[in-house]
Amino acid sequence: MSSATDLAERLTGSCQCGEIRYTVSGELPPAYACHCGECKKQSASAFSMSIPIEWARVSATGEITVHETKAFSGARKLACFCAKCGTRMWHRSALDSDWITLKVGTLDRADAVSPRGHLWVSKRQPWISLDPSLPAFDTQPEDVQTWRTTLTHAKH
Repeated sequence: MSSATDLAERLTGSCQCGEIRYTVSGELPPAYACHCGECKKQSASAFSMSIPIEWARVSATGEITVHETKAFSGARKLACFCAKCGTRMWHRSALDSDWITLKVGTLDRADAVSPRGHLWVSKRQPWISLDPSLPAFDTQPEDVQTWRTTLTHAKH
């Protein structure tokens, strides 16, 4: 059982230097792990974890720098960073600015979040074992938005 403090920390986050702080209103949607080449590079790790969420539910302070990039899928996206320390905070689609994919590692309690699905497992590191009960895609679902909605409503 989570305490009120644990819950509050789970819904707040920051960049590495603390210049950017944010709060998420309501419950956190499920996270997913992406193992594509771009996510591995941007996270400087074996994969990246993200939470798709409506931008209206996020209240942020601090200076954001935006860089347009191309996703591994070919879609254009806006990568949002802390202007001071360079921490990647979230992504926005170049086509839909109402939603972001929040980077789980920026949460104050990132340890309270685990992935409910995996994308681009064809590019995963060979030493990573996946939970066979979670959905996993060699690349990504044809309709990623619908898949994200399915994750939100799935019982796990």
